[in-house]
Amino acid sequence: MAAAQTLANGTSLRVWSFGGGFNGDRAVPAPVIELIEGQSAAITLNSMMPHSIHPHGLDVNQANDGVPTTSGFVGMAMPMMGNFGRVAGLPSLGSSYTYSFVAPHAGTYMYHCHGDTVLHQEMGMVGTIVVRPADGSTDRVWTGGPQFSREHIWHLHTFDTTWHTQTLSGAGTVRYRPDVFMINGRQSVAATADSATAIRGMADDVVLIRLVNTGYLPAVVSLGGLTFQVIASDGRPLRATPMVTQWQVAAGERYDILLTLTAGTLREAQVDYYNIRGTAVLGSATTMIQAS
Repeated sequence: MAAAQTLANGTSLRVWSFGGGFNGDRAVPAPVIELIEGQSAAITLNSMMPHSIHPHGLDVNQANDGVPTTSGFVGMAMPMMGNFGRVAGLPSLGSSYTYSFVAPHAGTYMYHCHGDTVLHQEMGMVGTIVVRPADGSTDRVWTGGPQFSREHIWHLHTFDTTWHTQTLSGAGTVRYRPDVFMINGRQSVAATADSATAIRGMADDVVLIRLVNTGYLPAVVSLGGLTFQVIASDGRPLRATPMVTQWQVAAGERYDILLTLTAGTLREAQVDYYNIRGTAVLGSATTMIQAS
């Protein structure tokens, strides 16, 4: 669970992580979970510490929803840790639990720890769930839906580094003042060099970008002035699919967008993180879009 992340200024930040992390090469965000529509899914969480997995946006029964007050949690309450995870008096499921459900409609979802959510999610215990079409195809968004030739997941997330000295939400987490702004756990320079984030392809490639706001702030995504199509929201196709040059993604929302590359494209994509009122940009993260 405990891990470290190197920031752009060279300092090391304490974070919490599920498993081996996104793309197997970073602690935050968490690994991508891929499921197939209509098939039974089983996700096992092992931990001696109080945590859970909440499949955000998926229709599952209460026992598998990962909310400690109604479905329990993994790990044991540890008084010596100051009631870490806020689970005192709740029924632990032990050190291992398997969440079981049937994968819903193909689309983009997310998951996060629901033990002391305010702190655990911000610390990095968040990830994406991708549900593939019923035939298991990896080049179509949903059955009968649009096809794509390249796929990227962009986790939108920020850190308030003062929170990362805490073990329990409370006085130290009353105010959220983010000072680290990321895409896929990478700040601008690193995000541009990151093969999981930067988009590099060929002319006429249709790129599916799964936008997942795993953070706490509204984020506005722009692709360097390029026009893209918004095709799905929170795991469901949109009836109207607008062509836009920017799109706002609120905390917890997921959007699927399609971008068709043209020869000679070289643009800087940007994610602007706004304050909760949407009146000012607090910080940004950038990456690259390039087509031969």
